[in-house]
Amino acid sequence: MHSREVIQKHLKSLQTLNYSPFRWWRNYSVSKTLPKSTHIEKRINNGDFDPSPYFWMAQSALWEKYDNDNAGLEPFDRARRGGLLLSKYERLMTDHYKDDDDKLNNFIDAMYDHFEVDKLLVEEEIKSFGSSVKDYYIYANTKYIVRRVAPKRRGRPKKVNI
Repeated sequence: MHSREVIQKHLKSLQTLNYSPFRWWRNYSVSKTLPKSTHIEKRINNGDFDPSPYFWMAQSALWEKYDNDNAGLEPFDRARRGGLLLSKYERLMTDHYKDDDDKLNNFIDAMYDHFEVDKLLVEEEIKSFGSSVKDYYIYANTKYIVRRVAPKRRGRPKKVNI
């Protein structure tokens, strides 16, 4: 479990949410991602592939549970609230794992669309790279050839004369 100062440092950049009965376990909103058609460098700078903030929300829920266990509540109230906070932690960790997997797959797809490289190779390199997403993009930019894609045209294709 991380210290409260580290958790608050990561959570202060997020916007707090009002209570929602449908997403009661979330306290902060997550920033919106840019469309997939946006250049990969802009998406990296926007933070589309950064680690999931749900991890830090879950760590905050653990501290809430710790405070609840040490509070001077009746045993029944403390147990009921502790179970609720534990459920909050589990849901946030589930969101974290799902969000992290989605971000990794989106990053691999974006690298595949931008460079002439195989997806499996990108996935293996990411696992062994051990640095930030931006550093890996700079590394890939020097190593791989940028894919030259014809501009997408709207409407019906031109008629071919034989």
